[in-house]
Amino acid sequence: MNFLFDIINLQFIVAASFFGVAYSMRKEPLKVLLLFCHILVIFLLNDVLFSPKYFGDQLRQVDAAQTIRGEFFQTKNTFQKHGPKMGFASLIYASIPFPFINSVQSLAMINFLIFLAMFIFLRKYKLSNKKGDYFFLIFPSLLLYSSLALRDTLVLFFMLISLYLIIVREKYILGLLFCSPLLIFKFQNYLMIIASIMLFKYLKNAGGLRYGLLILFTLVGALFPDKVPVVSQIYERLETWRLALFYDQYMYDWDYIAKMNVDAFYEPLGTGMLLLYQVVKYFLYMLLKPLIWEVGNPFQLIQSLENIVIFVMIIIVNRYKVNNEKIRQKILFLNCLLFVSMTINGLVVFNFGSAVRYKFPFIVVYFVYFFFLLSVDEKLKEKKDALKDYFIRNKSAVSLN
Repeated sequence: MNFLFDIINLQFIVAASFFGVAYSMRKEPLKVLLLFCHILVIFLLNDVLFSPKYFGDQLRQVDAAQTIRGEFFQTKNTFQKHGPKMGFASLIYASIPFPFINSVQSLAMINFLIFLAMFIFLRKYKLSNKKGDYFFLIFPSLLLYSSLALRDTLVLFFMLISLYLIIVREKYILGLLFCSPLLIFKFQNYLMIIASIMLFKYLKNAGGLRYGLLILFTLVGALFPDKVPVVSQIYERLETWRLALFYDQYMYDWDYIAKMNVDAFYEPLGTGMLLLYQVVKYFLYMLLKPLIWEVGNPFQLIQSLENIVIFVMIIIVNRYKVNNEKIRQKILFLNCLLFVSMTINGLVVFNFGSAVRYKFPFIVVYFVYFFFLLSVDEKLKEKKDALKDYFIRNKSAVSLN
């Protein structure tokens, strides 16, 4: 019976895809092919390449969404059973007009619809370009997580739209309001966006004095992290998160943890230059984790190779000459977001799989909006050059007359 339900679901998303293609991708056959490949991947992952239990949250997410629909949106039992994070995400899934939620593939198909909606949004609001489109369609981590029954695609959806409001429209309050659901099922991402805004606001018009104060505050905070008011709270919270995620990596098996040499695997946050070194180290490590010699299975090999490509791409796009000051400021915000997200996640995440899940939404929004801003800057330069040539020609014509 589940097979029949999934056939109906498949027909539904194929019809939605044809509508999306007709609406936004006429005469672009390669992009259309890549889009439909996303549908194919849904049926090549779970129960084919790996068991749905490999990503354990999938089965719980499906069960939670089924329960909410089955009880006609009586969500109390679901929230009690699965917790607020999964319960709230499941409420969103259950609210999406979709025929049946009966399997991990069906929830993955809903995630595909969210992916399709994001792609159409980028096209409709002219945020896409050739580089951005192909990145969005072929980025392996996005392809993977948008084809699973996990809430990561929802996280990306709220981040993508809210950062459009923040970066492009410069409506910070509205952007933070739109991504407020992240406070429930990915609160750290919300806090990272706020921290990035604060850092950007400080740096965007910074002169010598502001940079000097920032360096002084950084040094004092690093030397005395337990005594500086704001820094002490962040420092203690980071150490708490780090320990929790370290223990989570071993499934809170206290007997096993008691027998292992924790000091050999866990490095506490230091102070002074050691803390500054750790910040740089874990920022870079988060971008590249897992390193090629740390690979233990084919998925990790793909992730490692993907990380190397992404790292090189970050260097390349930041070497582009940007002419417009406004565009430079928006790129500064993107780099603040990248630094804050990779540093915090790098400090607290130990598991390789979790590292990919935590960072991929930030990598997606970083490149989508970076490519968009570079495209806008290029168009502005072309208009400026064309206008300059026009005045030169007219001036020459007047002088001849």
